[in-house]
Amino acid sequence: MPVWYFAYGSNLDQEGMKKRVGSWREIRPAVLKGYRLVFNVYSSSWRGGVANVVEDPDSSVYGAVYLLEESQLEKLDRYEGVPHLYHRRKVTVDVGGSQVEAYIYVGTNPRQRIIASAEYVALLVKGLRRLGFGEDVVNMVKSSAERQK
Repeated sequence: MPVWYFAYGSNLDQEGMKKRVGSWREIRPAVLKGYRLVFNVYSSSWRGGVANVVEDPDSSVYGAVYLLEESQLEKLDRYEGVPHLYHRRKVTVDVGGSQVEAYIYVGTNPRQRIIASAEYVALLVKGLRRLGFGEDVVNMVKSSAERQK
């Protein structure tokens, strides 16, 4: 059965996603309202902070929804380090004015004062631009990464 997955971090990189899960049925730009993007999960492979979301009623997170098979979501669980690094949660995202239920990954052990990996942030920016998001969104992501310092 197909499920929606909302990506806001490294899975915005479509080439990386193909390596992790294969082809997907659909991908669309999406917005997760009521959450804020932070970089408070440490990744040894990125040698710095990677993306996470925290609830914040005044904020939004920009990303992509992928329509996946459940078996592909299970592959992502392994990649995301469920349950030790991240856990999966169901949320509602805005996709072109419509509300869609989607899964996201939320960090299980967030830390304070982690510097975001510059290469990682560049990957997010590239993915957002490819989805058609403008410089206002790109600058918000860069600002979120800078605030972690």
